[in-house]
Amino acid sequence: MLKPIKIRIYPTDEQVAFLNRQFGAVRFCYNTGLRIMSHRYKRHGQSLSAKHDIKKLLPVAKSLKWLARRSSS
Repeated sequence: MLKPIKIRIYPTDEQVAFLNRQFGAVRFCYNTGLRIMSHRYKRHGQSLSAKHDIKKLLPVAKSLKWLARRSSS
């Protein structure tokens, strides 16, 4: 049985800014992928696989300079 542990962190202002940029980039990617998948389904009645179809869009996403500067880890 796994026992959950709650930990409170107190990031510095610099870390808060970094985390906000990271979460913003993740939110942008998720919402864009969701919009693409929804549009494709509504228009063509076909669903896309996030693992296979959306992954092909990564080079396009990396061409966005502000997104390419974000850490991938």
